[in-house]
Amino acid sequence: RVCSRRVSLGPDIEPNLAVSSPASLLVPRSVAMATSLVLAALGLAGAATQARAAVELFTQNALCRENNCVKPIFPGLYDLPALDAMVWQCGTQTQVSEFLDFCKDIVKYDPALKSPSASKPVEQIVREQDGNASKVFFYHLSGLGYDAHEYYNPAASQDLCVREVWRMACFTYFPKAQAGCQGGQPSPYLRPCRDTCERYVSACQVECCDESVQCVYQHQVLDAGIVTDKVETGYVNAAGPSSVCTGTDAALLQSSGRGLAAPWRLLLAIFGMQALASASGEGASSRPKQAGGRSVLLAVVAVALTLFLQGCELEIPHHEVGNWRRKPDYLQSFKFVRPGEPASSAILNSCGEGVPQSLQCSGRGYCKEFDPHSTQPNAVSFCECDRDWADPECRTRRKSQVTTFLLATFGGLLGLDYFYLGYPLWGLAKAGTLGGCGLWWALDIVRAGSGQVYAAKYRVAADLPHWIFVLSTVTVFLVIGFLWSIESYLIFRKKKRDDVMKLQESEEARHLTHKDGLIDGPRYRHNSAANAYDGRQHAGYGATLPGPLPNAGASYGVPQMQQAHVPQSYGNARAFVGALR
Repeated sequence: RVCSRRVSLGPDIEPNLAVSSPASLLVPRSVAMATSLVLAALGLAGAATQARAAVELFTQNALCRENNCVKPIFPGLYDLPALDAMVWQCGTQTQVSEFLDFCKDIVKYDPALKSPSASKPVEQIVREQDGNASKVFFYHLSGLGYDAHEYYNPAASQDLCVREVWRMACFTYFPKAQAGCQGGQPSPYLRPCRDTCERYVSACQVECCDESVQCVYQHQVLDAGIVTDKVETGYVNAAGPSSVCTGTDAALLQSSGRGLAAPWRLLLAIFGMQALASASGEGASSRPKQAGGRSVLLAVVAVALTLFLQGCELEIPHHEVGNWRRKPDYLQSFKFVRPGEPASSAILNSCGEGVPQSLQCSGRGYCKEFDPHSTQPNAVSFCECDRDWADPECRTRRKSQVTTFLLATFGGLLGLDYFYLGYPLWGLAKAGTLGGCGLWWALDIVRAGSGQVYAAKYRVAADLPHWIFVLSTVTVFLVIGFLWSIESYLIFRKKKRDDVMKLQESEEARHLTHKDGLIDGPRYRHNSAANAYDGRQHAGYGATLPGPLPNAGASYGVPQMQQAHVPQSYGNARAFVGALR
């Protein structure tokens, strides 16, 4: 039994059970009441040890597979408390638009700017915030397993997940100015709106297999299992555009790019519903009784599944720390520490100022401007790694394209290439269908050899020369085509032989009732109906006369030129012919 619940035990000990599974399931009242009592007892026990402590309990979905579950779960999430503590002042879109680079297509509102402790020009402030947004974007994409250098222009990307990461980063570091605020006046920091976060979760298909992926939350931070006074909050519970949060209309954002991620899914759904309706209509018209019985049977099965395959036991397994919070922090793994310095001096991005070139990018790459088309001075730079390395500091070795191509070619029918890339479920699906009856196998051969496909983390290394791919692919398919043609010829020849053998067997097994149609060739047949030998046939070379002919004792006629003595009667035709000779 699988049960996905979020249990919140507050001071009033009121358990809040909210089903988070995709399907709507029914819970018997008795089970719910018993569960509430058990949870209330757990809440009382916790309240006795830690008065008025708020603890979140999460349940695990055993039939779930995590996807894009990283820490921090949202881009720029850990910077929100520091941004809240800063002093902000109102700005205008006209004032900042000429200095924007990375967020120029997002900031279409009057933003708030950081109020510096010392006098700084607006250009420097705007570029610092723009650089922070691009850094969060780059590192979050790297944490998700993307090659972030490919998305220097996220506005033109067809990947909805990349676009939503971009929007969240810009909304986080360019908050909206308070409504009615004039330029230079103080303004509070307005966090991104809830719907901005929800669109990111939907576009990137974030799944952590528990209830920890929440855009709006408030809980006390645990330090070594002890509840502290520090409260961590999420995003504003409002939909943009709003005067209390930073966000824009979702329709305006989607109009600039791809509006529908996969229109073919909608078409398949429409055709599927049409086929189902047609089948139901034909069944109802032809067999109304059977259709009615089938509907009743399906309803009974659905009710049985709802009552018995679902539900919760009294003891609900739970955990107090969300799954994504237990993940390793990708910001910590991407940090750079100078040799001989403590870990507390770690910084993000070794391409920053003051880092020697020999220490940049772990010695496996070089620093490159994130946007090669940028016209801004001192543009943000990140590590461009060597062929076999990835991540912001070039510490992760890529998988090999040569290995992927060989596995796709010779083990693709068993899905070995997907297992190697880190997609076990796709590998099982490919193996179960034998490479999609060969079509999936052929497609993956071309995909694996023609370019750098994505593994579970980052793209594969480009270690396969293109000419080798073309030559080997053409050779493999030529050999397959030749073997297929030979096999087709042998199958056709065997079929023709079988047809000839069957024809011969049928001729030999044929039985005729009349012998007249059995023998071909010239025949002699006596026309006299009184002849006793009327049924005898004579055919073949030299068979010109019948057997013994009746002569009623009369002598045969002999030509006048023949002087030989003719006997009175001959018993057979052979003696007669001999006498003539």
